[in-house]
Amino acid sequence: MWEVDLQVAGMPVADSVAAAVLAGMQPVADSVDTLAAASMVADLVAMAVAAVDSMVEVASTVVALADTAAAGSTAAADKADKIKKNEERGLMAALFGFVEIAEDRVINRKFHRTFKANAMLRTYLRIAARILARNKLYTLVNVLGLALGVCGCIIIWLVDSYELSFDRFHPKGDRIYRVALDGGQGQRNIPMILAPMPEAMRAAIPGMESMAPFFPYVESPTVKVPLPGQNPLTFEPKLPGEPRATAIIIADSGWFHVFSYRWLAGNPAAALTAPFQVVLTESAVKRYFGDISPMAAMGRELIYADSLHVHVSGVVLDWTQHSDVAYTDFISYPTIEASFLKESHHLHDWTPRFEFGKYDWPSTYVRLAKGVDTGKVIAQMNRIARDHQLLTPGGPYLQTLQPLSDVHFNSDYMEDRHHAHLPTLYALAGVALFILILAAVNFVNLATAQSLQRAKEIGVRKVLGSGKNGLVIQFLIETGVLTALALVIALGMVWPLMRWYRDYIPTGVHFNPLAPANLLFLAGVLIVVTLAAGFYPARVLAGYQPVETLKGSGSIKGGGKWWVRRSLVVFQFTISLVFIIVTLVIGRQIRYMLNADYGFRQDAIVTVQTRPDMSDASRDALKRLKREYSALPGIAEVIREATPPIGMGRIGGQITYKGKQVMQVNSIIHFADERFIPFYGMRMVAGRNIRHSDSLTEIVINETAARELGFKTPSAAVGQMLGDDNPTPIVGVVADSHEGSFKEPIQPMMIGNRPEVENDLGIRLTSTGKGAGEVKSTLDAMEKIYKQIYPGAVFNYKFMDESIRHMYETEQKTAKLVKLAMGLAIFISCMGLFGLSLFTAERRAGEIGIRKVLGATTTDIAILLNRQYIRLVLLALVMASPIAWILAHQWLRNFVYRVAVDGWVFVLAGVSAIGLALVTVSYQSIRAALANPIKSLRSD
Repeated sequence: MWEVDLQVAGMPVADSVAAAVLAGMQPVADSVDTLAAASMVADLVAMAVAAVDSMVEVASTVVALADTAAAGSTAAADKADKIKKNEERGLMAALFGFVEIAEDRVINRKFHRTFKANAMLRTYLRIAARILARNKLYTLVNVLGLALGVCGCIIIWLVDSYELSFDRFHPKGDRIYRVALDGGQGQRNIPMILAPMPEAMRAAIPGMESMAPFFPYVESPTVKVPLPGQNPLTFEPKLPGEPRATAIIIADSGWFHVFSYRWLAGNPAAALTAPFQVVLTESAVKRYFGDISPMAAMGRELIYADSLHVHVSGVVLDWTQHSDVAYTDFISYPTIEASFLKESHHLHDWTPRFEFGKYDWPSTYVRLAKGVDTGKVIAQMNRIARDHQLLTPGGPYLQTLQPLSDVHFNSDYMEDRHHAHLPTLYALAGVALFILILAAVNFVNLATAQSLQRAKEIGVRKVLGSGKNGLVIQFLIETGVLTALALVIALGMVWPLMRWYRDYIPTGVHFNPLAPANLLFLAGVLIVVTLAAGFYPARVLAGYQPVETLKGSGSIKGGGKWWVRRSLVVFQFTISLVFIIVTLVIGRQIRYMLNADYGFRQDAIVTVQTRPDMSDASRDALKRLKREYSALPGIAEVIREATPPIGMGRIGGQITYKGKQVMQVNSIIHFADERFIPFYGMRMVAGRNIRHSDSLTEIVINETAARELGFKTPSAAVGQMLGDDNPTPIVGVVADSHEGSFKEPIQPMMIGNRPEVENDLGIRLTSTGKGAGEVKSTLDAMEKIYKQIYPGAVFNYKFMDESIRHMYETEQKTAKLVKLAMGLAIFISCMGLFGLSLFTAERRAGEIGIRKVLGATTTDIAILLNRQYIRLVLLALVMASPIAWILAHQWLRNFVYRVAVDGWVFVLAGVSAIGLALVTVSYQSIRAALANPIKSLRSD
């Protein structure tokens, strides 16, 4: 019998798909003895495809039936009825097949005989399939709503679980900290300390089990592997897809005590204790030397920065979990003192330096003993700083400890790495929960709306002996079948959606549905949604009194609980309106930040970074690069600068003014040539620009610096002297400009000329009238010249407007994800409203028939039916507005410069929601208005 039904449903195609899937999964199934599970997955996919195809065809059939009824054509209606019955048989066969697979494949074969013996459960499944196939539109709407909701939850789960997994696997990880300089109130911390500090801390502070100072080896443009009689193989120090600037560090031997590794070759106690040693991870060995064993890699030579020759002294296994400290090359710390690195890394000099090409500030991780008070450790670190007179004009270099678990999430530390925003992750988890709730609410609405059609069925079954508990189980099984089908469809939607939103999903996020954590999550979703969505409708339907339903009273009352359906629709649209309003506010703020006047020119400006080594040859190379760039036809102007007006890598320091009282102000410092101010179009408000010089002889400050130094007007600052030992005159004041994102207030700023640190180039392209192709040609020419002057180096450049956009990358990702959540919420809510409109049209069929007999027009009926939905949406708007206002203001508090939450935002959201509601219910309302009143009056 089943074979005949499957042929009617067109299942040979699905069988061929299932066979193809099984063929691809056969090797895996053979290797782990899970052929039954693979077969189940393939059959489920095939049946889901067939069911969805039938559902899509059903939608067109329903439209055809509506048109036929409106035309009043009896012959066409009979033909449509035949089509409907054929489609119903096809969908029933598909769902029966789905149930058959659940019986034969889902349950493990050792329980197969027991399952076959349970005739009652088999009956429940068959009835569920028959009911779902008979109510095609109901099934289609429910499956689509659940599938989209579950798909959104899966993607959010993947993002959150990925971000929250960073560095959670280290043994004793709760006692690992990163040492950092405390930037003070309103300033970002710096995750580095002065080079002699680690050794002093190791000697003077008890309770430190291990310590791991290290330098990222950023000055190595290449890694070379010598080959006998051949040119060496060359590799980039940065791994593809990795956010770190380099995968290479110069590490103290304590690294392998703070962090745990599995050693594949070498002695952990001696691997990094001598100069010119390097420990590699297994992946680095394969990258450099090919497919050789770890022992074969021991003693092999590597060349860093063309002149640092080291030999492999150990190989460790790569971490498989996610980490922000997953480096691959560990050069021994003693190599610094034994090589040219000692010229740029001053391990024993307590004099703070902030010079380009000088690396006196290592990063340091420590692991404290159990029970050690971090507050006491911080106090002891700062005592060491005071003892060695590590003082700024404002006080000592204060130090702090940052927990390892905080490193991935805290953006208050000045570093060029990806930071996940923890509140956003929690918000996304909340969104996933709301989406599941909306999907469950949508199911409840549709199930209770369908109750009129099933009232007499329930009455007959109760008369024939069905108990209330048996009916509840029956309806829960129906919900479970729908949820399982929706879950299968959702799994197929995850990969396309992740590709579509790949720019907004972290690079490391991948979806493997067979991973244990993902399987557990999917099973939890299936169980929770089935119980949450199915229990209430099951109780309502099972509670009908057989006498009332068989007399027709149930149809008149409509199953009662009308207020429950209205409340659920209001709840759904309340959530949707909250998303709409918050999305509008976030979008306005992002547009404001990207299009605001930052106080300097942004268009067609490119910053090119070089690799200075403070030598005369490097300075000559930079001068040549500037000269040749200036001669290119696509370039209007070239200047030298240490940093651009905005972006990462800002130089900070204190400026001192000795007037009537000593004033000290933390300031951003820009070192650049005399063309810096006109190049960026900054506006002078007092005095003049700096002049060309070979050293720092005069400075320009901004309005905020003048005000905080105590000058009443900008012009009052001109001619005053700043500094202690070598006072420098202020020759001008420029208008304020934004040095950072709109999350930060405008900072005091100083501009001066120090050629020895101005190692980057600012380039203004002649983009006026130029197409994208001509701009690319100019950039290609720039890269060619750059590599001629700096062989082997990577050509690094950034557009100014891209740097600004990069600052708001987190906000833009948040906006995109909120839009996705908004779309899902609106769709699910509209499906719930659609279900309510189905219920209303059926419940009021008799009333509509009487009104039409008495002369009501189609427009009158449509307005009558739609009016109540508008009221529900308006009520939802009233409830959503204060919630959305609070959430929007809470998010905007992150920005010093922000937009206002205007009233028109709420009006626009309300109008949009009403429009969506009317579009959703108008079809059903018009269909009810066009129906033949004789049929409804005869049935009543």
